[in-house]
Amino acid sequence: MRMRLTGTLATIVMYCAVSAVLAQDQEIVVLTKLLESGKVEERTEAAQQLGEIGPAAVGSVPALIKALETDDPGLQYEVIESLGRISTNSQQVIPALTRMFTSSVPLLRHSAIEAVRKYGADAEASVPELKALLTDTDPLVSVSAARAIAEIEVGKGTDLAYTIPTLLAGLTKEQSEVKSQAIHGLAFVGAPAVASLQEVLAGTSLPASISACDALAGIGAAAAPAVDGLLNAAKSTDASLRWHAISTLGDIGPAAKSAIPALVAALEDADAQVRFNAGHSLGRMGKEAVPSLVASLNNEKLQRLILPILAGIGPDAADSVAPLAGLIRAKDLETRREALVALAAIGPNAKSTVPELIKTLEDPQFTNRPASAFALGKIGDKAAVPALKKALETADNSAMRIVSVWALLQIDPENREYEAKALPLLMAALQSDRAEVRREAASSLGRMGVRAKSAVAWLRYLLNDKDPAVRRESLIALGEIGPDSQVALNEIIKILNEGDASLRPVAGYALGRIGAAAKPALPKLQRLAQSRDSQEKTVAAWALVHIAPDAETVNAAIPLLATALQRSVNPKVRLEMAQTLGQIGSGSAAAKEALQLALKDADESVRKSAETALGQLK
Repeated sequence: MRMRLTGTLATIVMYCAVSAVLAQDQEIVVLTKLLESGKVEERTEAAQQLGEIGPAAVGSVPALIKALETDDPGLQYEVIESLGRISTNSQQVIPALTRMFTSSVPLLRHSAIEAVRKYGADAEASVPELKALLTDTDPLVSVSAARAIAEIEVGKGTDLAYTIPTLLAGLTKEQSEVKSQAIHGLAFVGAPAVASLQEVLAGTSLPASISACDALAGIGAAAAPAVDGLLNAAKSTDASLRWHAISTLGDIGPAAKSAIPALVAALEDADAQVRFNAGHSLGRMGKEAVPSLVASLNNEKLQRLILPILAGIGPDAADSVAPLAGLIRAKDLETRREALVALAAIGPNAKSTVPELIKTLEDPQFTNRPASAFALGKIGDKAAVPALKKALETADNSAMRIVSVWALLQIDPENREYEAKALPLLMAALQSDRAEVRREAASSLGRMGVRAKSAVAWLRYLLNDKDPAVRRESLIALGEIGPDSQVALNEIIKILNEGDASLRPVAGYALGRIGAAAKPALPKLQRLAQSRDSQEKTVAAWALVHIAPDAETVNAAIPLLATALQRSVNPKVRLEMAQTLGQIGSGSAAAKEALQLALKDADESVRKSAETALGQLK
């Protein structure tokens, strides 16, 4: 609960009226002065607004620290919250926050712990004071302190066993926030906590057992010693414990492969949530689960549950191709469709099914012809081109035409004839009531780049789609189209500022592709460039140099882009980093070194790009 006053003070009203025309640095100056000299209510509001600005408000940190000396708990709370959000100048901030650990107000002690935790390893100096809070009389304070210690010390080889008793005690509390802190803290402690969590899991308290499952889930593969205990929990008469245990086995992943038979059996559980979690966990087992899933395809009751799991496993489910081919002409139409979708997800590894898929495509009596065309497009075999062209020319329904031309573009993406036919059909597909159709259409339009600029209006509309995958592909497509997407600027900036965190880097990418026309996004990107998330920070830096490449921005971006070139697992990202370093890295040893290393990249296009970039630097 926020300790915040919301009165409509004349000073704040006047500030709000002019803030829209002030640059961000001017806003910070106004708020900082108000924090230093205003009434308590005004100072409280100013502190809260500085926190909302975030890292860009670093200049206000001394004033915020000074404001902690007040005896007003509402103002202290907002100051603490803001120092946590700004998350810079740890050498100044951490001592000030740790002084608040002795506050007589539990909420302030807890807030200070949370703010310190956000500084991660930079908050090392606070650990002794945090240890003293492990015995705090308020469970939220003690458990939060234990979690903060675990997060600050993670990866340093520190023995965190002393935090485990406090965190375990938190699992037994009724207060949901205390439980959440305990679960997260134990996840950071990791393997050393597994034995104790097994004991809790096997105990008589159902809520604590469920919380133990969640903590083990956070530990992941290192929780493999708890598999037997989780399998016992999966037999519980309580459905909620069963589905928590089964979900946790999926979080452990292939290290819990001994649980696969039990997970397959759970697909027939009486509880729908258990069945759903069992399917999800089997998917997370990946290739290890395929033999058991294939063996169970003989069970007609399970076929429609297993087929989407195999589709989710994708190319690693190649061993299921033969039995899936046997289901292409199943009597049940939904089973047919799911088998075709699974073959599509397996992709080129399902090439052996192409002749049969062509037959179904050419059979006017086969009711799943669009799904056959979709599978042929994903498999990508040129042998399917004549049949797909015929289907495009003779289809008597729009769905068949859309999927056929889409498949042709997957097989031959540079074919301008297909593109010309595809563009109006793909734009129509953006309006489909099926999310997967909208997603694939947006993806294909993105691959056309600027040639798909006539689709911008619809792609802009889809930035508000209820399906996150559709929003993601639409953002990417707008980015690939480039400057012609500037009409969607406001919507993209909104995602950067308020949207799903997983889409912020994608929005940054789109803005960078739009280029100089995206200058209204600079304040938001500059704020994102201060993020503690390395991906967000790197994408923001990349976008900034493509929008406004001043010397300061370029110098700050080069080391981030060089690191991404060396470490990113996505070859497209590495390619983009290499190209950008070639454009901005003149005179930079870090850029030159990263590009030289990229000459040995596993991806040929990255190697060529690095070679070209090095030539630009000479």
